[in-house]
This record gives sequence, structure tokens and C-alpha cells, in this order.
Amino acid sequence: MSTLEVQDLVKRYDGRSVVDHVSFRIEDGEFFVLLGPSGSGKTTVLRIICGLERPDEGRVLLGGEDITHLSPRQRNVGMVFQDYGLYPSMDVYGNIAYGLENRRLPKEEIQRRVLEAAEKLQITPLLRRSIDTLSGGEQQRVALARILARDANVFLYDEPLANLDARLRHQARRDVLAVHRLRGVPSLYVTHDQSEALALADRLAIMAEGRLQQVGSPNELLERPANLFVARFLGNPPMNLLEGQIVNEEGNYYCALGGLRLPLAAAWQGELSARQEPAIIVGLRPREIVPPWELEQASTSDQLLCRCTARALLVEALIGEIEVTLELETAQEPPPRLVAVWPEPEELTDLPQEGTRLEIGLDTRRLTLFDPHSERALQAE
Repeated sequence: MSTLEVQDLVKRYDGRSVVDHVSFRIEDGEFFVLLGPSGSGKTTVLRIICGLERPDEGRVLLGGEDITHLSPRQRNVGMVFQDYGLYPSMDVYGNIAYGLENRRLPKEEIQRRVLEAAEKLQITPLLRRSIDTLSGGEQQRVALARILARDANVFLYDEPLANLDARLRHQARRDVLAVHRLRGVPSLYVTHDQSEALALADRLAIMAEGRLQQVGSPNELLERPANLFVARFLGNPPMNLLEGQIVNEEGNYYCALGGLRLPLAAAWQGELSARQEPAIIVGLRPREIVPPWELEQASTSDQLLCRCTARALLVEALIGEIEVTLELETAQEPPPRLVAVWPEPEELTDLPQEGTRLEIGLDTRRLTLFDPHSERALQAE
């Protein structure tokens, strides 16, 4: 069994920490994605793991063994770079075989591994082609075949789909997952593209300014963001965030948005009763706003479903869905705006028209509350 663990990694350049006490563990067979904007430090973490950088503090463990000070060649790590790292002077066969030849494996074993990897990635007809005659998608498959043939203890990917056009990315993602499942070793995939991250990850870590912001399954991060950065960064469209005030009326808590009052579930009482500061930020995912045609079927006695009026500013058609930019009718100036994503209504008469007033529902059981100063999410009981 092989696990990859990084413990309290720190890397500084010119006195500035680009990796700031980063720790996580990837289990055998797990596909782990490190997601963050450019400059967040995620590629530096990857380079430390594969041995191209040395940390100023912290350790890297592979299968329980401390590999922090081993050379890249000693680590048996399979790496796919953004530019694939292929050698133009060699043909496809030579590129796949290169790492195996450096390890002085028998010629027959090298040939067996190269042919097996090429067959798995469906590039056998390309083996004698030169690299510069291949398309971007074909080069990516060669890079994947190289790490597959190596039989590495961990697979590392540094934005391997960044140079592919949208048409090729879907198949390329499938190829990456196929290689991962064939070997079942820990895989660490670095990207700034959240659609890639959500499609690939068993678990996901979001990184910003050198620090891990949150680690968990994609659903956990989408539904329960740990802070405002995660809420703003993850999701397409991202979480709606509105400034409000907490109101306590005889032990019943509300969030006031101008003249609109959102009743809060009893699970929030313990957290809110300890707060001295009434200011709050309310988060609600676009797909959790109840559309008018579903609101008609909802119970009018549901006290945690807040019915409110909004004006449709913009209606955009998606595939099977519509995205509606809404302006809430409240006393707050300027009026709060929300983005809702709804299934396309069955009846064309239900389709919202720009400029019209709509009755929508805000299910307060689905709210996330954030402290505006610390930017951390509050925890309901």
C-alpha cells in the first residue's frame, strides 16, 4: 500500500512564503486535486513532492518513508507537466522508454512495458512517429503512457490539460482517470480550472496565497464552504453573498436584508447567541433558490421558506437550465442581487421574461452564514 503525505511544508522566496505550512494526506487509490488561482503556490507544492524543489520546512512521506531529501530519480514518481516534458529528438517509443532505460531495466522488460502502455492509451500506431508530428491530444497520451510504463508509486499532474482546446479536454480527462484506475496509486492533480477539479477529484483542496483554505469532497466544499474565499471561488456561478444583520426576537433569530427578514433554523441558535456583532454575510447557492413554478407547489406553512419578490434583470439560456439575474425588492439601497440557476420550465409560459416581477423562494435551511471580519463560516449545530 502506498500513501502520499506532506507535513507542514514551507517554501520561501526572497523572504516571502509561497507555501505556508501546507499539510495533507492522499490515500492509496485516491485522486486528489489541488485547486487554486495562479500564484497560489500549488505548483510549488508539486515540485517539492517530485524533488525539483527543497522545502525550507516540513516533510514529504511516500508509503511512510521520508523522501524529502531524495533526488527526483530516487523517488519513483510519475510526473506529467503542463508542456508534457517530451523529448523532440526521440520518437514516441523512445519517450515512453526513456525513464525505464535510465533505471537500467532489461530490454525485454522495457519493450513489454512500452507496448502495454501504448496499447492502454491507444497510441500503438504512433510509436515510431516523431513528437513534433503529433497533435496536442496525442502528445498528452504519450506523456500519460510514459508514467503508466514507469509503474510509479505516485502520479503527479501539473495542469496537463491547459494546452488543449475545449474539444479535446473531455477525452483527455477520461484518459487521466483511466491511467489512475489502472495503477490505483495516489494521484495528485494541480489545476486552476474548477470544472476539471470537480469532474476528477475524489477529494479536493483549495489553495490561496500559499495556504490551504479547505480540504474535502467536491460536494462538501460546494455545500459547506469554510470561508468566503472558497464560497467565491468554487461554483459556476459562485455562491450568492449578501450583507445582512442578525436580529434576535425572544430567542428566534432572523437575518434582515433591508426590509426582508429571513427566519433562521433553531440549529443556528447556539452559534448566534454567543455573537456580539450583528453584521453577517449570508450565502446561498444559485441552484438552491426556489423558482416561481416550484414555489406554487410548496407548503405555505413552511416557516423556513421565505417567499419574496424579485425583478428579473437578465435571463440566459443554458443546456436544460436557465440562469436568471435577480434584484430583490427590499428597502436596502442598492437592492441586493442574486443569480439563480433553475431547470428549464416545462411550460413556456413559466419562462421568466426580463423586466418582470417574480415570486421566488429562499430556503433558509440551505443558507451558509459567514463572519464578515474573519471571513470564516459559522457552524450550525
